[in-house]
Amino acid sequence: MHGKIAIYMDSTGRGTVTNSAKIFFEFNRQIWNDKRSMPSVGMLVEFRSDGKTITGIRPSKFQEFKEGDFITENDFWKTDNDDELEDLQNTRRSAYITELYRSTDYDTIEKIPLSFTIPQAIQKYFSGEILSVEALKSNIQDQKEIPCILDYIIIKRFLNKSLDTLIFMDNSIDQTQFSSLKSIIMHLENSYTDMKDKHKMFNINKIFNETFLSLQCHYQALLATIDTRKNRSAALESQIKNLNLELNSKSNANPDKIKAKQERLESLQKENEYYKTSLKRLIAIKEDFYKKNLSIFENAFKLSKEKLFSKIITGLNLCATIMDMKIWKLSLKSSGVKNSYFTRTNIENSFCSLSFAEHYLSRLNKSALNPFDHKLLLYIQKISKEQRKKFLVVTSDLDLLCKIKIEIFSLNPYYLVKYAPKKVNYQSLMRDNTFDIVYIDEKHVWDNVADIILEGKHFDKTGKTKFKLI
Repeated sequence: MHGKIAIYMDSTGRGTVTNSAKIFFEFNRQIWNDKRSMPSVGMLVEFRSDGKTITGIRPSKFQEFKEGDFITENDFWKTDNDDELEDLQNTRRSAYITELYRSTDYDTIEKIPLSFTIPQAIQKYFSGEILSVEALKSNIQDQKEIPCILDYIIIKRFLNKSLDTLIFMDNSIDQTQFSSLKSIIMHLENSYTDMKDKHKMFNINKIFNETFLSLQCHYQALLATIDTRKNRSAALESQIKNLNLELNSKSNANPDKIKAKQERLESLQKENEYYKTSLKRLIAIKEDFYKKNLSIFENAFKLSKEKLFSKIITGLNLCATIMDMKIWKLSLKSSGVKNSYFTRTNIENSFCSLSFAEHYLSRLNKSALNPFDHKLLLYIQKISKEQRKKFLVVTSDLDLLCKIKIEIFSLNPYYLVKYAPKKVNYQSLMRDNTFDIVYIDEKHVWDNVADIILEGKHFDKTGKTKFKLI
């Protein structure tokens, strides 16, 4: 059945579809049958129902109807499915091609008009991928307060790990709070995988023939004309051959019959010459149309593919970043995360995907990393160089340490907080690190504050470290 999505809520994954009779049908995201796009209000769909509950739904191949198309939106509502609508479209196209074939003067034609453009053909070919990108545009609004855009392909598994850990640590947080983002990521990733896998299998000539040439009505009418004239020329040559055999036969001695056959032969030869000349010109027009448009199509297809692939990657990166930021912000407010994560004295990073990635790398031998882990290491080093600030908290009060950690982590997910409860820790950390700010707890330290600051400045290689009392 054909319909249109009237209501859809990302937060719940539930929606309503209306059909031509204005009857409403309910559906949920779990029965959406398209891996490259997401439901959205106004989308035309094809669906199956059990009463008023939809059992299967996917986007229709036909999302917009332009003036001059062989089908209209009214045809969409009158047909039950896309196959039926496509058959109607093909029938009308064939009838139009036949009309062109009969009405066009091919003795005067010099070029073939386009039925639709190359950009339209390419857009139709990548319709699924375009839908996935459009879903991103309509569902992602909040891009504020993002320190940097993450690389989804690199941090994917650590993003999932951080989300699973957050949900495990805090019972008040569940998957539904991330369902919209996860759904967008899933469809974008499917489009990414499809385009990446097809990269070496793209057959431009096949795509050109199927998505562009086969739908060019004037070109198809020309092909029919060429075939008809070839058949007529072949028939004439057969008749000419038979007449020549008869004229060369010794048994044929009647002068009147010979003259009639010679006149007939001349007429056939003249007619055949006309068809041969005509065919040569029409074939040249056909080949010129093919070559010129194939060259343009190939370049446009390559550029469109690269641009769309780039948009999909950008979309994945943006979704991953927004999800990571959401995890980070929720963790700062979560009592479960505070009690289970931030209170640990060995936790120096905030709660985000890069922290989990760093923890993973910390257990590996850096001189024997596989290519993926080496790439991950370089990526983390790059973000750390661009975003990271280091802080040191000098105190033996663990509650105060946790409080300061959360305050610092709330400024930026990539900040680092180290901890020095004793003099030996302080000296070691100051010697091996360069800190932006050193926080000193006056109440819980081993010496007077002035001496601690003086000692700290002795180790400060840059002279830029600030010391603050708490």
